[in-house]
Amino acid sequence: MVLQNLEPKKVFKYFEEISKIPRGSGNEKAISDYLVNFAKERNLEVYQDEALNVIIKKPGTKGYENSKKIILQGHMDMVNEKSEDSNHDFDKDPIEIILDGDFIHANKTTLGADNGIGVAMSLAILDSDNIEHAPLEVLVTVSEETDMHGAQVLSDSILEGDYLINIDSEEEGIMTVASAGGELYFAHYTPELEEIPKDYKFYDVKFSGFLGGHSGGEIANNRGNMVKVMADFLVNLKDVMLIDFLSGSKDNAIPSNGIIKLAIKDNSEFDDLIKSLYEKYKSIEGNLNIVYSDGLNEKTAQSIESTKDFANYLLDQHTGVKAFTDETKEFVELSSTLAIVKKIEDGTYEIWNSMRFGKRNEFEEFKNDFVEMSKKYPNAKYEFTNYYPEWEYKEDSKLRDIARDLYKDFTGKTMEIDITHGGLECGVFYIKYKHLDMISIGPDIFEAHTPRERASVSSIKRMYEYIIELLKHLK
Repeated sequence: MVLQNLEPKKVFKYFEEISKIPRGSGNEKAISDYLVNFAKERNLEVYQDEALNVIIKKPGTKGYENSKKIILQGHMDMVNEKSEDSNHDFDKDPIEIILDGDFIHANKTTLGADNGIGVAMSLAILDSDNIEHAPLEVLVTVSEETDMHGAQVLSDSILEGDYLINIDSEEEGIMTVASAGGELYFAHYTPELEEIPKDYKFYDVKFSGFLGGHSGGEIANNRGNMVKVMADFLVNLKDVMLIDFLSGSKDNAIPSNGIIKLAIKDNSEFDDLIKSLYEKYKSIEGNLNIVYSDGLNEKTAQSIESTKDFANYLLDQHTGVKAFTDETKEFVELSSTLAIVKKIEDGTYEIWNSMRFGKRNEFEEFKNDFVEMSKKYPNAKYEFTNYYPEWEYKEDSKLRDIARDLYKDFTGKTMEIDITHGGLECGVFYIKYKHLDMISIGPDIFEAHTPRERASVSSIKRMYEYIIELLKHLK
């Protein structure tokens, strides 16, 4: 037990137990059953739905029996990512936790503190007999990290709570009170192929150096999008024939690298073009790097005209911030991220452009921009898919006011209010349960979704103690 001497003991005990159970998105049966057994062993009412979501209920303590009911909410799945030199098997191996000063991290894999710590906090509260609280419902959902399937299919009549505290935020001292909705512009582009002339040469051009990042949290920062740079490179070459184009791997991440395979008669333009792109994108965070080398011979490639059309199609797609909520530019209202471009087995290209919005009416106008853009490119067939709803800011929130005042008293610091441009399950609950008063909070977790993920031990302790105090005040 690596974490046995850390406080609060029950939080770290349950986090360590959770970390022994493989629980990548889509592989939640074992962790879901663990939660059910946890409840049954303590004679707590428990419900497991067909999707494997789990709800555990605990009566209010003395003096709180008739208080407004509280929902503590998190998700049981985690993102499975590991370093290139790791042999970890996420289907069977436990997460190897390492304690390093004030931080815990994993051995060359994601830690799963997102959202294992939030779940562990909820279990510690359920397992306690000396914490004052109103009647509790602990809701733990599946597949939050992919498509929020658990929240999406949750019954709209099963929850009884009045307040919902989502423990899935990753920055102590910041309370999220609204989040973006989103939808995916998903397209197939069918290239027109021709035989490659015998006097053409083959090259691989690799692009790297941008910082990337989450397309919700980092979209307003100067991260750059490598798909745009790659398309810019292509469109400025004469008589080029595209063989392959690959950039991006996740629909919620800004692509930071990529590779183009091409055929061209004369590569004498390469060096000058690369220099001009360095100059054009020099203000982007990171260090753009473009290198080329000889490629493998191929028989066919996109025609010159099709290559140009494809590059222009990518350049015409909006990526980045479309609008802010107001002139302060503190919160993003509309954005899109050209996240993935890849060739699939049938030779067509998949294009994924992830759109996010704060208000639905403005989003419909934004979607129409994509419709009009697509009309210029008959080789592209598209659809809008993977919709998830927004969580709109409420002017009046008793829970928000109590939580913010208490944090000031508890820490001496002012808790910031955030409207995130990322998607949260709260948006789904907002649609299903209009009456819910909701906030999202959590301890400091850094570089989640990467093998560098780490969580602050002292922050976990403070936030757990704060949540206990918050439950006491919600009478």
